Amino acid sequence: MAATAAERILALAAYLNEHRRDEVTLDDIARDVPGYAGDDNADASELVAKSPEWEATRKKLRRDLADLDEEWGIEVDYDDARHCYRLAPPFFTTKERAALISAAAVVAVEGLGNAEPGAIGSQVDDSTSRVVVRVHRLVADFRDAIASHTPLTFVHEERVRRIEPFALGVWRNRWYVAGADPDHDGQLRRFRLDRIDARAPGGHLETAGEPESFTVPDWFDVDKAFDFDPNSWGKDAPLDARVRVGPDHASAFLQEFGGEVVTRTTDAVIVGLPVRHYESFRNRLFQFRGNAVVIEPPELVNLVRAHLTAVAG
Repeated sequence: MAATAAERILALAAYLNEHRRDEVTLDDIARDVPGYAGDDNADASELVAKSPEWEATRKKLRRDLADLDEEWGIEVDYDDARHCYRLAPPFFTTKERAALISAAAVVAVEGLGNAEPGAIGSQVDDSTSRVVVRVHRLVADFRDAIASHTPLTFVHEERVRRIEPFALGVWRNRWYVAGADPDHDGQLRRFRLDRIDARAPGGHLETAGEPESFTVPDWFDVDKAFDFDPNSWGKDAPLDARVRVGPDHASAFLQEFGGEVVTRTTDAVIVGLPVRHYESFRNRLFQFRGNAVVIEPPELVNLVRAHLTAVAG
């Protein structure tokens, strides 16, 4: 019994899926997929290029590929140079692929577009999904020193510094190194890598001691070491704040403070967040120049008003 159109089309999709890595030609499809060798079940080897039978099979395949795309959401690409067919990656409709690409593209990544040296980012296009990780050139030097417990020296913002590096971390797409400062009683220090000027030839870091000359103390917490948000480690009594933010500034506010959107209108976005460091919260709030106003609780409202009154006075 001859295959129905639906059976033929789905068999074609299954065949292409099984041969994703192969260069599937018209002859392969006519030979291996039921319904393409002609109504009289002629052997595919009898098809001659440019013959009426060959042309009829090609037109049938074109119609089926169009149906796969429009009705079943399966897209197949044709490589004109190699005369072969391939299932388009990923296995989505054109609209679904575009939606996925758009979704990935709206994730803001600092430094990707202008190749900023300290950034981490991702990039996608319509032909493939690509993840790009840009690593600062000094990451490898610090990584090796951390593994070998070797002190390092470098110039940071025009000052010569030494460090016993404990770990590398990232804060808001910027690379940092954390470790002990032997020149200041082993105090914990954190340095941003894109503010370091390496002094050695070739731009590498200089060693400041022998391998295995220090150990990482038990009190070192890598998560806390790279948490630069005072609201995470502040000692003030926690307060549940509500902040009214202009719609155009909501994204920047959430990136700065975190929190959750409580309500959203065309005029304002109300964001809720816990506050554990009052002074830092107040100072960072002023960066939004009236586009973010705390409305609850009264303690924070009074704190902000008192500071503004003092400044005005």
